[in-house]
Amino acid sequence: MANREMSRSSKRRSKKKRDFYIGIGLIFALLAVIFIAVKMITPEELENKEVAKTDSVAKAPSKPKMPAKPVVKETPTVVDNTAIDTYLEGIGFSGTALVYREGKIVLNKGYKVANRETDVANTPDTVYYIGSSQKAVIATAILQLAEKGKLDVDDPVSTYLPDFPNGQTITLRNLLNHTSGIVGHTEDNVKITPADLIKDIEAQGIKRQPGKWDYNDSNYSVLGYIVEQLSGEKLDTYIQKNIFEPAGMTHSGFYTTFDKQKKPSVGYSIQNDGTYKTPYLPDLSQLYGCGDMYMTANDMYLFDRALSDRKLINDASFEKMFTAGSTSGYGMGFYADPGSYNSHGVLSGWNVSNSFSHSGKTVVVLLSNIQNNIKSFGKVNNHIYQLLNN
Repeated sequence: MANREMSRSSKRRSKKKRDFYIGIGLIFALLAVIFIAVKMITPEELENKEVAKTDSVAKAPSKPKMPAKPVVKETPTVVDNTAIDTYLEGIGFSGTALVYREGKIVLNKGYKVANRETDVANTPDTVYYIGSSQKAVIATAILQLAEKGKLDVDDPVSTYLPDFPNGQTITLRNLLNHTSGIVGHTEDNVKITPADLIKDIEAQGIKRQPGKWDYNDSNYSVLGYIVEQLSGEKLDTYIQKNIFEPAGMTHSGFYTTFDKQKKPSVGYSIQNDGTYKTPYLPDLSQLYGCGDMYMTANDMYLFDRALSDRKLINDASFEKMFTAGSTSGYGMGFYADPGSYNSHGVLSGWNVSNSFSHSGKTVVVLLSNIQNNIKSFGKVNNHIYQLLNN
């Protein structure tokens, strides 16, 4: 009996040991299967499973993360430019019109002809003289030099031109705002150097003390000359390097290269009998700093955008530029109107209206090669804004 009990006990121990080892084996086999399955899951599947898990099961509290900086995207406005196009056709606009609205150029088109003798059409690539709209470029150059510490806009002109009439009282700001009170230069049809032009402006003297609005091209001729003196470069070289290139303006320049452009426009005026005539144009060296520059409509748009985006001047300079210096609303190269900033330019045969909204979301550029077929380019510009807002 004792032997049989010992035999049964031994069998029970052997069975327990066998069951133990079988259990261990099953556990290892299960772990192996799980390991293989996990290896087969791709990172993308794992990420998707985690996303699904967060959608269905509340996550356990975790360490708070700093909120990401919100990305502000400028959503383009869907604009039907048919109304603008029809309007410009209807008023007989001749030139190139560019309209930008909230991230998108909605119109960039040429109207009528650039040259009535050859019947060459105006296109987005046609270049036009911009007249007094150049003053905004000169003002930008002055403000850049102020940022570099080379001048202060409240410095008296005599700091840089010792022989300037009333130069200890007239400031650079007076020149920028057209409140200097100088007589100024009268243009002629002969070539003149910047130095001789300044000498003539000095010789003409003043007509009143500074402070009163009195629009005068010569203010900006003086400013252009001061840019040359302080930068140590010719005015066109400085502007090419510090304004055209940073703004991406590749179809802009000065009168000496105008006729070398692929698509120059010819300027016209309409006579009383309805015929077109190329009007008298002085030698453009006489308009140094205030009317000897040309651009395409796209380049003028790029200039406006570069100002608005602070690519050319900083916030403080931008505020100076668009602060009115008199009841006229004129700041420095632009008029600061309630809803937009505007520059205007008229040269014998060419007419310009350029504006951009205070927000920078709208730009309207009108460059025309007929000086007088439209009574008010400002009203045309305003009507385009109305069409955009409608």
